[in-house]
Amino acid sequence: MLWLMVLAVIVMIVGFIVTMMIGESKENKKENSNYFKFTGKKWMHLSWIYVLCTVILAIIMIVVWKN
Repeated sequence: MLWLMVLAVIVMIVGFIVTMMIGESKENKKENSNYFKFTGKKWMHLSWIYVLCTVILAIIMIVVWKN
């Protein structure tokens, strides 16, 4: 079971790093002239997605752990 939790954390960390790399890439900033509009709202939305996924993952792991 521990390996499953480690794997889930690794996937989440890699997903976060890749998201940051894409968001900060030069190509991404060049393609969209409105890139910097409403950045606070975009980051808040992305943060809520990560929090929600973390909570769901924790619930699944608790259910699996107890069975």
